[in-house]
Amino acid sequence: MIKLHLSAAPSSHNCFRCLFSFLLCFSAAVHSAGIAVMEQSVKELGQAFSGAPTNFSDASMVFFNPAAMSQIRGKLVSTAGYVIAPSAVFHDSASQLSPVLGGAPLRGNNGGNSPDLVSVPNVYYVQALNHRIAFGFGFNSPYGMSNSYRPDWKGRYQAIDSEILTLNFNPSLSFKVTENFSVGAGFNVQYLDTKLTNAIDFGTICLPALGPVTCAGQGLLPQSADGHVSLKGDSVGFGYNFGAFYALNQNTRFGVSYRSRITHDVHGQANFSVPTNAAALTLGGSFIDSSTRTSVTLPDSVLFGFSHRINPHWEVSADALWTHWSLIRELRTNFLSAQRDDVMDLRWRDTWRLAAGINYFSADNKWTFRTGFAYDQTPVPDSSHRSPRIPDNSRYWLTAGITYALFKNINIHAAYAHLFLDDAGINRRGTTGDFLVGQYSEQINIGGLQMDWRF
Repeated sequence: MIKLHLSAAPSSHNCFRCLFSFLLCFSAAVHSAGIAVMEQSVKELGQAFSGAPTNFSDASMVFFNPAAMSQIRGKLVSTAGYVIAPSAVFHDSASQLSPVLGGAPLRGNNGGNSPDLVSVPNVYYVQALNHRIAFGFGFNSPYGMSNSYRPDWKGRYQAIDSEILTLNFNPSLSFKVTENFSVGAGFNVQYLDTKLTNAIDFGTICLPALGPVTCAGQGLLPQSADGHVSLKGDSVGFGYNFGAFYALNQNTRFGVSYRSRITHDVHGQANFSVPTNAAALTLGGSFIDSSTRTSVTLPDSVLFGFSHRINPHWEVSADALWTHWSLIRELRTNFLSAQRDDVMDLRWRDTWRLAAGINYFSADNKWTFRTGFAYDQTPVPDSSHRSPRIPDNSRYWLTAGITYALFKNINIHAAYAHLFLDDAGINRRGTTGDFLVGQYSEQINIGGLQMDWRF
């Protein structure tokens, strides 16, 4: 049986792909815990997103806390782009075939440096409708992943290519209850697209199915008769977000927001490549092209934060983000064929992300300099549940950023972040009994540029 996770294939939503490819040429990489994408504001990136739930300086408040939109006068557009340079290098220690087969070492290389350079965009718009009500919308990607190994690497039976993309459209409204207190809420329409590939060890699969003598006679020996599977699929899901914003005074602000879970029913297609000498293994209806279905629930989260202007030159901020990753216990793929369900056991756990930042404002308010630090927990519980598709580990963010007031109504933001990750051990059993054993050395660099336009 092969390693099939978060399933499957193109359906009726090709218009989403065409539109987004035309506008942005996007791909996403894992650079926050799990498969979350934190890059929703370059301004906030510079202070490790520590001021996000109390921020109303740029329009990313649509995503982080829609209640803060009530602080806007007129109209505000924020558009941003990020370049992410992640590095994840696998170091093998004792990867092997199933002990039942003698535990011979897995053949192949270490997979190369995965993934490549990627980019992430987002766009937000906020408009005050009157003194108390404001409207906004955002277009971004809250979850994503891109990961690719060489096709002949040691872990090919568990993962080769892994891509997850979400596109999220988020219209929102806010209402100013009093001069100091506001609430806001939004509706989310989210498109999910997946592509997953891996090799299949038909030599190992043959042994219990046809017997060692028959398999040897047909050249079906472990690691000597590899096939391939490709899974593509997509889905549209719906959710909501809401928040509250409170200004204790003109210098001190508090914010809290909630983003709901979103369930995706992913429909798609599994396409198999089977060696000629393994054709007999498909006669029972397994390893044949078929439709697939996977249900996955992306987690809800709660964000708390505050910011305080100490004096005209200095401001401090902090926040805490809780994410309900324990919703993802397993990923089960169903096939509309005789092939049995494939189950990827993850057992993810809930996480916290804690951040703090500081801003310095120049005397003429033309320049702002900021820096921040964050600790971001991984939802992966241990090495046996760490997948080569998502070799995630806890990370430490160190960030810096600047803002320049180009004109009275136009600000330019730039920011850089380096993410330090501890080595991530892996000791994961594949569906044919193979064990991928070793560790990942990882780091991530992120750069971003953003423009805010008030009119």
